[in-house]
Amino acid sequence: MSEPDGYADRVGREFPGGEYTLAPWRAWLTADALLDDPYDEVPHPVLAWMAGVSGWGLTWDEFFAWFDATADDGPMFGEHRTTLYRPLRMGATYRVSGRVVSVERKVGRKAGTMDIVGYELDLHLAGDHVARCFNSIIFPRRSA
Repeated sequence: MSEPDGYADRVGREFPGGEYTLAPWRAWLTADALLDDPYDEVPHPVLAWMAGVSGWGLTWDEFFAWFDATADDGPMFGEHRTTLYRPLRMGATYRVSGRVVSVERKVGRKAGTMDIVGYELDLHLAGDHVARCFNSIIFPRRSA
């Protein structure tokens, strides 16, 4: 689709969702890779995003297809913001939900036409809202 509002109907679309268990070994490896203390009892906040995209119920290819794109089109990671309402817990199994929250068509002088898609991923544990990750993906539209 090349119309500026061609994807407006995707705003509010929910991801299938699922669950993600934050394994202690993954928390240890992530902390070690990020030069954080791997023995800290509270997992690194980046694991909120990792849990979200692991438990959102889609593959990246399926998500890209919602916007008539593939990995070959060169989608790029845009913004990221994580809000933690409670500390993450090792060994906990989180319920993951999320949705598309925005779609914006932009035209750059050098980059050309692109669609910027914002989405949120929420983590819940025993009824508590633990974290929300806002992210955006930039879809280049070379043919637009």
